[in-house]
Amino acid sequence: MPMVLVGAVVDGKANFMAAAWVCRVNAKPPMFSIALGHHHTNKGIEENKEFSINVPDVSMVEKTDYCGLVSGVKNDKSRLFDVFYGELKKAPLIAECPVSNAETLRGETA
Repeated sequence: MPMVLVGAVVDGKANFMAAAWVCRVNAKPPMFSIALGHHHTNKGIEENKEFSINVPDVSMVEKTDYCGLVSGVKNDKSRLFDVFYGELKKAPLIAECPVSNAETLRGETA
């Protein structure tokens, strides 16, 4: 199943989680929807109202899998990547990903 890496600043540091439920919902302006269960990353999304969606390529399968299996509560997953920021300072982006996009939270969170 295709996966993305969702990034958010949690407790002052970049954190990433793997997510499979992601969908483009609008082209102009670009908007995406993600469906997340209960994860540590959600704390940063809810507090900062910002997140990133990073699309890894096949060379990143092990790191993507790791981000899906290991919690950011006990592990600093930002060390896995070359992290940078665009206009949104609480939406960490991954330089190694061929596609990255930062979003402002809109709508419902559960």
